[in-house]
Amino acid sequence: MDKLAVILPSRGLMFSETFEELLAELEGFNYEIFWSHGKSLPDCFNDPTEQALKDKNVFAVLICEDDMIIPKGILRKMFMQNYPVVALDYPFKNNGDSTVLNDPNGYAYWTGTGFILIAKSILEAMPRPIWRTDTAWDTMIKGDTLVFWPRKLTKVAYGLHDVNFGMVLYSQSVPIKMMAKNAGQRKLVALGQPKVNEGKHDIKELTIVGRDMVIKTMEPKAIEIFKRGLKRVKAIQILEQIPEYIYYVDGQAHYKGRGDAEYV
Repeated sequence: MDKLAVILPSRGLMFSETFEELLAELEGFNYEIFWSHGKSLPDCFNDPTEQALKDKNVFAVLICEDDMIIPKGILRKMFMQNYPVVALDYPFKNNGDSTVLNDPNGYAYWTGTGFILIAKSILEAMPRPIWRTDTAWDTMIKGDTLVFWPRKLTKVAYGLHDVNFGMVLYSQSVPIKMMAKNAGQRKLVALGQPKVNEGKHDIKELTIVGRDMVIKTMEPKAIEIFKRGLKRVKAIQILEQIPEYIYYVDGQAHYKGRGDAEYV
């Protein structure tokens, strides 16, 4: 068992600079790339992952999404952590936001799957399908407790596979370990004009990560309230179902009490 499986869950395109950076990180490793082309979530993750797990020589799985900005030399540093699941944070939609909600001990409740290294045994032990987009994990700060609970969706939403993966691991006392170094993300602003020599694509690079900035807005007042709530947290509670004090209106959670809850 000496092979690193590299999962490329592309839905059809990949930034050439990302691939160049990935190949540089893989230099010196015995690896095999397990490709996914033109498949939707979560198949673009599940199909190559299951193929990799069938290979008896694979000992670990590296997932690299097709739009990452990968820090030089980071893969070897991730292996040096000697920990089952290690990941990088990165901006999600804007400079200043993030894909990770951190606990106080340097681990994550969940992360993005942009660049994540996972021991094969962890994936083999996961319930199937490993990557799923039909389960949301809702979160709120109630008093001094950070509360999580799963919610089955009747309509599949974007993403969610990464949050569910992290919460399953955290609930089983194998939280994802975060590297101090962050990655970045490339965004396609506009396709280059066809049939001209200078028709290059317009690509924006996001490189600024705001710690724990997983809320859906960058509005300063909302960020202030959210950070104030996180500072209060002294306990964690992971529930198996929607708590009795929560009700939903148009998919949005509401608290039945006096408003002493804040939502992530």
